[in-house]
Amino acid sequence: MLESLSIGIVFILYGLVLFLLPPKSSKSFYAYKTTSSLKNERNFKAANAYVSLLLMVFGVILLLIARLTGHFLTTGIATFIVFILIYILVERKLKNI
Repeated sequence: MLESLSIGIVFILYGLVLFLLPPKSSKSFYAYKTTSSLKNERNFKAANAYVSLLLMVFGVILLLIARLTGHFLTTGIATFIVFILIYILVERKLKNI
């Protein structure tokens, strides 16, 4: 159970780090880096701001899933799905900028 909860906590903490200490450049090791986010400075900042919020929201959702199910495998599968959703949502937002 503790392992399952730790996944959500890590998501929330990582989201907070990105929100409070946004990466200054694309060379930062903790930045969100894809072809579209590295296209220009505006995309880079928008992507990292948006992904920080998504990480915190999905972190809470993962905490709820872990708490309700108590199974690490279920939380792991949900985490995989969340990674895909975050990628899709951020890339869609960048496409609309």
